[in-house]
Amino acid sequence: MSSDSARDPNDILTGTTLRVYKFLVVQDKAMGPREVQRTLKLSSPALAAFHLEKLARTGLASKSADGTYVADKAYLKHYVRLRRFLVPRYTFYAALSSLFLLGWIYVFFIPSTISSVTFWNGLHSNYSFLLSFVYVYGVLINVILAAFFWYETYNVLKKEKI
Repeated sequence: MSSDSARDPNDILTGTTLRVYKFLVVQDKAMGPREVQRTLKLSSPALAAFHLEKLARTGLASKSADGTYVADKAYLKHYVRLRRFLVPRYTFYAALSSLFLLGWIYVFFIPSTISSVTFWNGLHSNYSFLLSFVYVYGVLINVILAAFFWYETYNVLKKEKI
């Protein structure tokens, strides 16, 4: 049987160990087993100490002489740390693609007071088919991208992958 230090972090960071690790990364300061147990509402300080030791053996956390632990490295495959929050990476992509979608929808409704060339005026020109095709293509691609990225964001949050 292999030791914890040789194992992949994806194998170790599951369930309660993942919750403890996320807590250490977000706190960004030394925490004792009792503090971890109280904050995460674990059944006992011994259970918190078990998971903290497991993280220490893998090199994801280190133990100081006074018995407190701190996250050594932030192994955040699907997350980005923003101050005291862990945000799924896909959230940024989803927000950007949603903004692009709103931009395409806005182009559709540009009032004629801003521009004399609007989508509706363009439909009565020789290029109406091309204009319609480009617009529908842009909206469709952005809907697909936004849906995909919001779905991935949901999956990361639901499955609690690091």
